[in-house]
Amino acid sequence: MQVITHTDDRRLLWYVGGWIAYCLFASGILVRDRVRVRGELQRYWAYLTMPWKLAVFLPALIFVTFAGRFTDDETWDVITGGGMAVLTFLSAPWCLGMVYQVLAGRRPRRYLFVAAGLLLFSSSWFYDGYLLLRDGSYTTRWWSNVMLSPIIYLAAELLWNLEARGRFGVRLGFVRGDWPNRPSDGRLLPIVFVSIALILIAAFILVAFVQWRLPSIGR
Repeated sequence: MQVITHTDDRRLLWYVGGWIAYCLFASGILVRDRVRVRGELQRYWAYLTMPWKLAVFLPALIFVTFAGRFTDDETWDVITGGGMAVLTFLSAPWCLGMVYQVLAGRRPRRYLFVAAGLLLFSSSWFYDGYLLLRDGSYTTRWWSNVMLSPIIYLAAELLWNLEARGRFGVRLGFVRGDWPNRPSDGRLLPIVFVSIALILIAAFILVAFVQWRLPSIGR
């Protein structure tokens, strides 16, 4: 497969047009089912804003928003970092939940298009589109980003859906029939070790694939 990296390549224009059309198509599905979606999102918001999830997300948001200035990545600024972090937090748990519900026969197959759109927009297309507007050309880092960022997104999908089950058990919340209601068991201790593993995966992707320029002490 030939990776398109030249910012003047016409194929990138087709790519941009394609992902814009895809986002509009996925949005149309949500508009069509807006009554169901509106009621579900109200419950999902309560599920997403459980105290432990916010306590983990806020430090991560601060790091991802401002750390780019200490790297060689010219595309990592406050907007790309903070924007992608917020989009991931807001959409990732719902995205994976929709995929599971489609596979379990609880939701129409068209929601797979919505889930794919959420993943790709949050982890790639938002980044691409913003940088195109900022720089007037398509970033040459788009391919590496589309390869790496979905891994972080998947880790977030799993992390924000973790729940305690029984004394020591752990499960993913979307397997419950009443998801995305808040779980009856909101304990954090049983899910600590799994949470740390998923956080480390996301952190490794964030820090291992850029060159860091740490400030010199005394300058």
